[in-house]
Amino acid sequence: MSFYSPLLNALNKSVRVSGKKIIRDFGEIEKLQSSVKETTKFVNIAKSNLNKDITQILKKLKPDLTVESKNINVNDCWILEILDSTTNFSRGIDNFFISISLKENGRIIICALYNPIKDENLCFQSGSGGYKNDYRIRVSETKRLNNSISSFFGTTTETDENIILGEIRQILKKNNVETRESGSILHEISLIACGKIDCLFFTMMNNDINNQISLILAETGGIFYQLELKKKKIYMASNKYIGKIIKEMIENNNEDQ
Repeated sequence: MSFYSPLLNALNKSVRVSGKKIIRDFGEIEKLQSSVKETTKFVNIAKSNLNKDITQILKKLKPDLTVESKNINVNDCWILEILDSTTNFSRGIDNFFISISLKENGRIIICALYNPIKDENLCFQSGSGGYKNDYRIRVSETKRLNNSISSFFGTTTETDENIILGEIRQILKKNNVETRESGSILHEISLIACGKIDCLFFTMMNNDINNQISLILAETGGIFYQLELKKKKIYMASNKYIGKIIKEMIENNNEDQ
């Protein structure tokens, strides 16, 4: 049973209805993968239609707020990201989320994620915890490194940081830690929040996404670390046990080099 506000409850119900409209588009894209047809135009139309629908919903819920899609210096607004991984959607891969956050006084207090293909609805509200389809979620309690799973997400623009992520992956593999990568930062964070994986490494995102991640981890018992390796910033989200072990392992390896 969930205990979030009427505003978040209304947001979840509305986005769920609107988001399901993209299921048919996703099905068509899956069929196009085996043809020579280009999907870019089709994907852009699907995203544009969904953006219009959800923007209208947000303006009804809080008419005094603007709806923003980029990291801008606005203290009070809705932050809307239609499909956090357009690449996954365009290739018929169902690892992606519609992301909506409410920022007040420069601070993100609500974050709602919805995957219409899997019908997964995750919501987080400051002080109220985290929920998936109305059930409370928490990060894992995994304590042993050899039982843990770590994941990675890098952006195409952060070349040096991606090299460091590759080095971290090799350190973990040498210690028999399973690793994987899905191509969606929000998918990975959802797995952390639900306790399905134990640690995530990623390169610099914009401030709003980092603040979303901070809220998600705070409400599900996770930890958010910032590591500085070779004068580059790498971020780590984890449970409180595995994160500490891996952080020390990486820092010791960095000192030995």
